[in-house]
Amino acid sequence: NILLEAWGPFGQGELFQNPAVQAVADKYGKTIAQIALAWSLQEGFLPLPKSVTPSRIASNLDCFDIKLDTADLEVLKNISGLAGGAPNPDAMDF
Repeated sequence: NILLEAWGPFGQGELFQNPAVQAVADKYGKTIAQIALAWSLQEGFLPLPKSVTPSRIASNLDCFDIKLDTADLEVLKNISGLAGGAPNPDAMDF
């Protein structure tokens, strides 16, 4: 019964430059940040995004209606090269 915190759900910012993540965000009509937060929630993590920008804070809250399908969860789970990401040479590249 331990809730894990995703202290840096956006990594070091490199997530926002990743084409695979952008493709998933485009598919759902959401931002990369919203997709990252939705992924964290669906995987059972408590994401703790940091922002001082009111519009970004509001945008981050618009992630609770996102239901990522199994394929997209796997794409996001297997992205390599991100801080804390799993090194997976078979991860999809777009």
